[in-house]
Amino acid sequence: MKSSMMWTLIVGAFFACVQEEDLSGPLPIGSWVQVERLDQGLTIQQVSDIPSNTYGYRFLPNGKMINRTLSGWCATPPIVTQDYEGTWRLDGDILTWESPFWGGTEIQEWKISPTSQNQLQVEVLRRDYVYTL
Repeated sequence: MKSSMMWTLIVGAFFACVQEEDLSGPLPIGSWVQVERLDQGLTIQQVSDIPSNTYGYRFLPNGKMINRTLSGWCATPPIVTQDYEGTWRLDGDILTWESPFWGGTEIQEWKISPTSQNQLQVEVLRRDYVYTL
């Protein structure tokens, strides 16, 4: 009995010390998924967590990002995604990000405009792929 109580306290203390990352802050900090594809860009919506096998972006406060995109060259369903660690910077309303992907590095430049409290309109100004295959 005392042993199980001791383990309960140890496990409880461990989880009490684990902190979740605060993703609140100025745009674009947070997790985002695509809601609509447009001629020159897309609309993204802020979510608490990016569902598995869904394209998305997670912008962290330190200029780091997670780009969830295809894990390989084949885009035939069922889609399998992978998280790639990249970087981002914001200059006014221009967001530039760079991230590895299965074939090299992807660089995009977006003009972002808030459309509601949790949505952004993205105009893709530049999209470059540097292949390293």
